Amino acid sequence: MKRIWRLLLPLLTLALSACAGAPRRAALGPNSAFAPPQKAAPPQVQAAAAAPLQPAAVAHTSPPPVTSDDSASKLLSRADALYQAGVKDYSAGNLDQAKDEFDQAVALLLESNLDLQSDDRLNSEFNRLVEDISNLELAALQRGGPMSSHAYEPPPIESFAGLTFPVDPNVRERAQQELSSVQADLPLVSNDYVAGVLTFLQNHGRHYIQRVLAGKALYGPMIEDTLRQAGLPQDLIYLAAGESSFDPFAVSSKGAKGIWQFMADTGALYGLKRNRWVDEREDPVKSTQAAARHLKDLYKTYGDWFLAMAAYDWSPNGLQKAIEKTGYADYWKLRQLRALPSETENYVPIFLATALIAKDPQAYGFEMPSTPAMETDQVVVSEPTDIRLVAGLIDHPVEELVRLNPSMLTWITPPNDSNFTLNLPAGTKDQFEKTIAAIPPDRREWWRAYRVEPGETLASVAHKFHVSTVSLRDVNRVTDNSELDAGSHVLVPLSPVSEASLVRVHERQVLRARQYRVKPGDTIELVADRFDVTPYQIRHWNHLKGSKLTAGRSLVVFVPAPAPSHHRTTSKRHTTAAHTQSSHTSKTKRTQVARASGGSASASP
Repeated sequence: MKRIWRLLLPLLTLALSACAGAPRRAALGPNSAFAPPQKAAPPQVQAAAAAPLQPAAVAHTSPPPVTSDDSASKLLSRADALYQAGVKDYSAGNLDQAKDEFDQAVALLLESNLDLQSDDRLNSEFNRLVEDISNLELAALQRGGPMSSHAYEPPPIESFAGLTFPVDPNVRERAQQELSSVQADLPLVSNDYVAGVLTFLQNHGRHYIQRVLAGKALYGPMIEDTLRQAGLPQDLIYLAAGESSFDPFAVSSKGAKGIWQFMADTGALYGLKRNRWVDEREDPVKSTQAAARHLKDLYKTYGDWFLAMAAYDWSPNGLQKAIEKTGYADYWKLRQLRALPSETENYVPIFLATALIAKDPQAYGFEMPSTPAMETDQVVVSEPTDIRLVAGLIDHPVEELVRLNPSMLTWITPPNDSNFTLNLPAGTKDQFEKTIAAIPPDRREWWRAYRVEPGETLASVAHKFHVSTVSLRDVNRVTDNSELDAGSHVLVPLSPVSEASLVRVHERQVLRARQYRVKPGDTIELVADRFDVTPYQIRHWNHLKGSKLTAGRSLVVFVPAPAPSHHRTTSKRHTTAAHTQSSHTSKTKRTQVARASGGSASASP
């Protein structure tokens, strides 16, 4: 039965391909933007993929290596099962889990005792596996993959919260004097603990204070207004200063995020959403509102702001146990008895020292920055929309939109939220609403807006983005191919990626391993381009975790093998056609990646 299936499978594949009338992988080619994307191979063929893959349909003059069919079949089945699990998680939005499963599938083949390089079946499956994963990586980019512009970094306080701070008597005396003239709505205290932190911040912690002052200027009005509306002391703003230096992209070693450093469970308790599309712990406004409610609850529990702060940093349960164990409901007494974690021991002194300096920076040797307060226009986005398109429509850098919308985890606004509020640069709301209306709602994930450069024509723009001149002309209602006005904007109707690309497509091609010695200046991208493969393949073939290469290192690269044949002309023509197809596919993918990430430097991101 298996023998009959092996004979029928190529014929079935050929018949289905003929019915499709197009390549199985959709390409962002010159087709009209309004044409549906090409579909991948029908699922009937995919259903048979669970069976062991057959050798490539190319005659070999030498016998294949001896490999246990049973061992190879089991190995391929396990690898395919991991891949299918990854596809399921990918479709469900569990991108981290999907990546782990894809990596496990590749590692399973790489780390097996079977010879991948000399066994055509294992070799082909391995390379198809890596190719398919690379396609999904590309699809993730184009469907709003993880936003690479998020510059996550640890909060500064983590670098010094556990230190012991020596006291400078001069600093302690000056702090006592300053304390009498500072206005505050919380009980500010100056003691040896606070004076020690003040000494540190004026010397080794200057960068932290400078970031705090800049962040307070940016977010201060919003935070103070939220605290005021909640009936809370305004000086609680310095809790956010100590937590993150007002950085929405601060991520602690324990996974706390945002200006107020919420852990996932506490954030969810106070209504902060966290899914594939957004993490509202990184939203300055929503996280401040949640922090206000949380702090109010803590104060109701303890009746003391220093204890409330300790509970905020540590945990209410941990603090309650410390109080019950010692019999003291006093922060300074608990600190003296070493009943608090080292970080929490310094938490309140850091808060107080930060507040004293921020209230009168010049008295401590700091200058107030000229950072203006953040002002935005807000629009409700009811359809999934790529903010790179938005950036092009309003003619602002996409980095500015990322900064104004830090809770977004992908380039696309959440499809599951028809009332998503998007922050725009102040003064751009009217321009956005006017220009977005010209774009069909179901195309706002894919289309881009491009700013025309001097001397460009409709044809040259179409060539740059690999779309047809006809579709570009129709979308922009241009009647001829005359030179476009420099500085004007044209809409670029990029084609959607087919959802069928999630189905694995098994192309029959034998690859052979080649050794490449890294040259000075080489990067993974350059090497991938040289061999018409993807950077993902280079990384997985060589177990690389990053993108840096060391000159002199030897890399394994798999390239199409010449098809052996007794008829030289036929063999050469077949090999050339295969290489042309491979080259075209690879170049198309690199073009897609470039467009998914914003194209050239002159294109709208």
